[in-house]
Amino acid sequence: MSWTMAATGALAPMLVGYRWWRRHVREQAIWRELDQTNGESSIPEHLRPTLAAVAIETRRLRLELETPVRRVRSPLLAETPWARRQRCDAFDAALCEVRRAIWDWLGLLRRLGEDDQRLLGELGLSARPFRRLLFGCDRTNDPWDERLWTQAPDLDGTWLELRRTIRELERFELALMGSPSNPYRG
Repeated sequence: MSWTMAATGALAPMLVGYRWWRRHVREQAIWRELDQTNGESSIPEHLRPTLAAVAIETRRLRLELETPVRRVRSPLLAETPWARRQRCDAFDAALCEVRRAIWDWLGLLRRLGEDDQRLLGELGLSARPFRRLLFGCDRTNDPWDERLWTQAPDLDGTWLELRRTIRELERFELALMGSPSNPYRG
């Protein structure tokens, strides 16, 4: 047995261990940030029922945005085309669920009455920042991508966009909960 084979045999477990450690540290940092963001909160009683429903759905959507981050993991070693396809399918399915939830939430905002819409405007809340996630974060431009070696999902880019949206949802929720309780203000 040559020294190159022995060195290669010793290097492979170290490489896998290092990649596992890097992935673990990245995931733990993301999960800690998500747990800090998702602290306990309750909906104040002073909100009208329609705005209370929006606040509840905003919190649910914020929690649901974690799905792609928690479900799809980067591989430790080079992956086979079939494993890559499976990982891409899981990412696409998670992103589809997130988009459906955002679409439903935006529909809830559209159905609000004029008074509630006006209050959201006075609080500086808009649906514009959330549309970016609806049409962004795609893994590929080709929805029918059937190549043998598909393009891997950009987990870091997706996390940046999800983090921005989660923070905006948190701001939205906090603004709703801190809204004035007097419906007859001037």
